[in-house]
Amino acid sequence: MGMLALVAAANAPKDYKIEGRCLDPNASGQVTLIAYNDNQKLDTIGKSTISGGRFVMTGSVANRKVGYLLINDRLKDHIPIILDEGNYQVLLDGNVVLSLTGTLEQNVLSKYIETRVAQCKLLEEFRFRPIADRRNDSIRKYYRERDSLIVLPTKKAQLRLLESYPDRFASAVFFSMDLKEKGLQELTAIYDKLDGAGRDNPQAMRILERINLLKALEKGAAAPNFSMKTPTGETLTLYDIPAKVKIIDFWASWCYPCRKENPLLVKLYEKYHSQGLEIIGISLDDNLKKWTDAIQKDSLPYLHVSELKKWKCEAVTLYDVKTVPHTVVIDCNNHVIARNVRGEALAQLIARLFEH
Repeated sequence: MGMLALVAAANAPKDYKIEGRCLDPNASGQVTLIAYNDNQKLDTIGKSTISGGRFVMTGSVANRKVGYLLINDRLKDHIPIILDEGNYQVLLDGNVVLSLTGTLEQNVLSKYIETRVAQCKLLEEFRFRPIADRRNDSIRKYYRERDSLIVLPTKKAQLRLLESYPDRFASAVFFSMDLKEKGLQELTAIYDKLDGAGRDNPQAMRILERINLLKALEKGAAAPNFSMKTPTGETLTLYDIPAKVKIIDFWASWCYPCRKENPLLVKLYEKYHSQGLEIIGISLDDNLKKWTDAIQKDSLPYLHVSELKKWKCEAVTLYDVKTVPHTVVIDCNNHVIARNVRGEALAQLIARLFEH
């Protein structure tokens, strides 16, 4: 086969066929297939009707894609479908995809997914409890302890699979799921094991981007700079703020734990500001009045900025903020000292930094 023929074969459309079966033989509804485009945004690329507990969907892709099946417009699980040339078999229970197999890559991915079954069942058990139970500290502790017993063997099983499939696209797809739940050391170990087609793909690139983001937040790293508006509309830039120690506090007027933490920050500011402490509160509000009312009500005397975009604030991404309150402590050269320290631990850290 000549070179042009090889290129044409590589670029030929890849036809797929997805056949689904429901546990309920009388089930009806609609299945929507969404997949990532070249800009890593999800687009709808196919639809099919469930009739008599079954559905069939066909299509083609120019290049391998990662997507999801939405059953009746609801994404009730996180089992990706690796769209490629071949046939797929799907088992549904209501709006939930129980299994998804077919191509070689999809079957490898299914092996990874099976390692998460115990954790998923525990999570579902917790979610089905009454809301009062889910807010109960002792019950939450009980589930955390049960989860901790599952985590280590689960991760070991996943790493064993990675040892067997380092060059599979499916490996990168699996480990790029739930990226924010993985730390720097874990992600680095995973990425170092990926090889060949397992590393040369957009999903592996997402893992690498996450690694680089976390490295930028390690102790001693230069904290990401940002500029934001104060309540009066002035622009404040992090690096332009002179201070021996800076506390960046991500909070919001609607966040009860944040409001509960505010008196401690005020106390630290009043005690150490004259010695060189500065606090920059970054609000995740989207309403100017609610933000400024909270500042006034809590008597917060330090600096405040916000984009008024809630979680879409750029600094939230730069500092990998997953929950609020979230604090970052940096030195006079804007290097990270510590992240996400609160309460007494934060008070002790600031006291140590001002001992000398």
